[in-house]
Parts: sequence; C-alpha cells; structure tokens
Amino acid sequence: MQNFAAPFEPESLPAVAVEEWQALLEQPLLQQLRSAEALVLAVTEDAAGTGLSSSSSSMLACLPPEAQQAVQAAAAQCDFKGKQGEVLPPVMLAAGPESFVPLLLLGLGGAASLTKEDWGANSYHAAGAALAAAAKQYSLENTLLELYVPPAGAYGTGSHIDEEAAAAAAAARAMSCFVAAALSGLYEGSVRYRSSTAESKVKLGSIRLVLPAHPDDAACLAALRAAAERGFALAHGTLMSQFLVEAPANVCTPSHLAAAAAHLAALDPAHFSLKVLDESQVRALRMGLFLGVAQGAAEPLKLLHLTYTPHGPVKQVVALVGKGLTFDSGGYNLKTQGGIHTMKCDMAGAGAVLGAARSLAVLQPAGVQVHFIAACCENMVSATATRPGDVHVSAAGISVEVNDTDAEGRLTLADALWYAQTQAKAMTVVDIATLTGAAGIALGQDTGALFANDDALAASLDAASRRAGEKLWRMPLNKGLAKKLDSPIADLKNYAGRWGGAITAALFLQQFVSPGVTWGHLDVAGPAWDDDAGLPTGFGAATLAEWVLSLQQQQQQQQQ
Repeated sequence: MQNFAAPFEPESLPAVAVEEWQALLEQPLLQQLRSAEALVLAVTEDAAGTGLSSSSSSMLACLPPEAQQAVQAAAAQCDFKGKQGEVLPPVMLAAGPESFVPLLLLGLGGAASLTKEDWGANSYHAAGAALAAAAKQYSLENTLLELYVPPAGAYGTGSHIDEEAAAAAAAARAMSCFVAAALSGLYEGSVRYRSSTAESKVKLGSIRLVLPAHPDDAACLAALRAAAERGFALAHGTLMSQFLVEAPANVCTPSHLAAAAAHLAALDPAHFSLKVLDESQVRALRMGLFLGVAQGAAEPLKLLHLTYTPHGPVKQVVALVGKGLTFDSGGYNLKTQGGIHTMKCDMAGAGAVLGAARSLAVLQPAGVQVHFIAACCENMVSATATRPGDVHVSAAGISVEVNDTDAEGRLTLADALWYAQTQAKAMTVVDIATLTGAAGIALGQDTGALFANDDALAASLDAASRRAGEKLWRMPLNKGLAKKLDSPIADLKNYAGRWGGAITAALFLQQFVSPGVTWGHLDVAGPAWDDDAGLPTGFGAATLAEWVLSLQQQQQQQQQ
C-alpha cells in the first residue's frame, strides 16, 4: 500500500463567532475590522431590487456614504439581483489613506421564501455554500458577515409572543444552516493523494457573524451561539464522512475505518466506547452472511461498534447502522467497467454513521444512548469467494441463497441489524447504505430513498433531513413484492430482480427486524457520490446527527 497521508478529518476549521451588533456600533465599522477581514452582506432579492438603499442592510448603513455608493454602483454594474447563492465579487472600500477592505454580497433569494420550510438546501445553506466558494476564489482570510433573517412580524402567527418565538427559532435555524454549509463547503477532495503537495485554496481562518435585525440580549446571543456550534458540529461530521469516502480502497480498508472509530472514541472517552470485532469474534456470533461476503477478500473484516453514552439517565437506546463495503467488485457477478471504478464509495453508509458520531461528540445530546455499527469488509473475486447459488445462514438463523454476489450490502447489513438489536439492545434502528442503483434511478442523484416500518419514525427522519439540507423521499414497503425474494432451496434469496429493486432490497432487510423494533432504512446510492466532481458528498451524516438531536428535543418537550 502507498504511504499516503490519510487523515480522518480536517486538521482545523475556521473559527466561528457570533458578535453583539450593538458593540460594533460603538466605533466606525471599518476601523473595527481585524487583519485581512472582509465584509460580507447576505441580502435578499427585495433589497437588491431597491438598489441596496441604506435601509436594506444595517451594516451597509454604517458605512460612509462614498462606500455605500461604491457598493451600489458595483451591484448595478454587475447586475446583482440577490438571487439564492449569487455572489457579488469583492468591492474594494477605502478604510484609510493606504488601506482597503473588500466587501462582498451574498444573495438569499426572495424575502418571502425565508419564512417557508424548504425540501433540501434552503437559502441559508445556499448562502453558506456561496461564501465557501467565494472564500476559495478570492482567497478570503477572515470575514465579518451580516446575516439577514426576517424579524418578528414576518411569520404570520397573529400573536406578538408567537412572532417573537418564530423569529428566534428562524434565526437559530438560519445560523446553524449557514455555518454548516459554509464550513462543509470548504471541502477540498482533490489535494490529498497527489505526489506533489498541492496548495490549498482555503485560506479562511475566521467567520464573525451578526444579525442586526434580532435582539442583542444575552439569552438571544446564547441561542445564536449554540446554533452556530450546532452548524460547526454538523460540518465536522459531513467533512469526516467525505474524508473517509474519498480515500482510495487501498487506503480506506476495514482496518482504516476501525482506526477512524478509534480516533472518535479517543476524542471523547468520557462519552464514547469502542469494540472492534475480528473474524473469529464474528464467527463466534454466527454472522454467516457477513462472513460470506468477506470470505473472498485478503483484507480482514472488522465489525465496528462505537457507543455514545450521555451523562445522566439514558431514556432511549438507538442504533445507526452503516454499510461498510470498502470496495465492491461485485464478486463473481462482477461489475462492469463503467460501474466498478467508484466502488470505493460503497462504504459511504459507514462514513455517514461515523460522521454523525463526530458531530455528536461535539454536541453531546442528553438522554439518548447511540450505537454506531458498521460491518466492514471487501467484496472480492477469489478462489474462496462466495459463488452464485451458495447458501449462507445469518446470525438470526435465516438461510439465504446468494443468487447475486453483487447484492452483497444487504447481506452484511442483515447481520449488522441483528447485532444492533441483540447485542446493542436497540429498539430503534436506522440503517444507511449505498444499497441499490434502483433508488438512484427512481429518485435521481440528489435524493435518498427512505423506508420505515413506522410513520412517526419516517416523519422524524424526513424532518431531520430538511434541517440538514438533504433530500429524502419516502418509498413504500410494498409487501406484494416480498414473494420475489422466495428461494427454492433456502428461506430467502438475496436478489429479486430489477423491478422495484430498491423496495425488494428494503423488504429483504425487514426480514431481519424483530417484532416491536422501530426501523428505518436510507438508501443513498444516488446522493452519496457527486459524479460531476468525482468526489463524495458526505450525504446522510448531518441528517443522522439531526435526527438524534431531535430525540433529545422530544424528551425535553415531554418533560415540560
């Protein structure tokens, strides 16, 4: 194996701080900027449409008249509309006899859209991503950014108290979404595996944020700072997932994923514990499906079991199970040349689960014990590999005819689901996997398929994905297709044909879910990988972390 540096996550991220707006008004704004700090204004289409008058931005109003005029002239010249994700390139403002400050504008889209729920990335996700792109393009080192969020009175609740609550919630969500997207948008996946050291385009060291339209009291600032920390943590998780998935298969082996889990456990030993099971231990548990997939590979399998235990009472035990195929050749049902070269990403489910753990290591939710489980191995061709038609027996005692060795992920997941229920004692289990091309064909490359045996769980996962800026779409567990999994010689066969392929894969997994266990399944074969960029997206890490955080919130609401 090449001696590549293979970090599990970025060495550092830009510092993020929420500043008190009134404190910045005590002196002229341009005199308070730090070294190499750019001003950034996030503005709506409505503000841009009025010519960026001083009333459209509190920060703009604090600038000298000549600076305001320079910004307005540049916006007009560049036909800046304030559309979602739009960027006005830096306008250089005179800050002294020989000093200049760059000012950029970010578009938020229409003001009315800011008070509505989005499916997928919202205006603040888009603005955060736009800041990250601008930081790379213009080598920004530090920024002071005004983030506009509609104030109380814009939410149509009909009550002053409810309006204030709605505005506060919107501000917190905007802050979290913006920070998460800005930091995760700094991802550079094209520099770590080159023979010569490539210079990073990321120079950004800090982001200071202000929300002038919202109260500056201590409670509001504390809530905004907590929201910024949440966004910071979510970005950490997404980036870790991307770092793991981008690594080539000769670097990201099952042992590498085990080392990544050990890295997480070492970050917070007070809350995390780790078990890594080897082949002999897996064999002792009779996990025949997992062993059957791994038996053709020279690389040893690993079963990862990372556990987060909060301080205080544990009120709920859940498990997140990720597919961990570090390379999938397809086995004897060999993949074609067009589909095999990206199969290092077949462990993106495990990457998302570990990414979620990275986020929760920062946020430390109370009341929820979380088990992060991944059955990690390669699916290879060799004299010892499973042959089409072989029968293996799962840890649950269900025999499976392997009629397609390229439908291997569901085999490893089946035993991992059993482990989550019997060894981790989880009564709610969510798995995530790059499981079927059928899911991508049905929903496209930006949307994951959501299956669940419980409506409330499905709704909570959907809500979590919306907060994360990721798209999930619920698919049916059509029991009428279950007969396609019948085998003439075993309890089940692992592949039911092309028609309804994502559904029959989910139905296969459901056979390994015990009665009374709440189960969700995310098939992310489409959105886990960006074909155009040739890089991973980190899809799912933020959704899973947001889902766990929602469980804590539900417990808090029940206590009130």
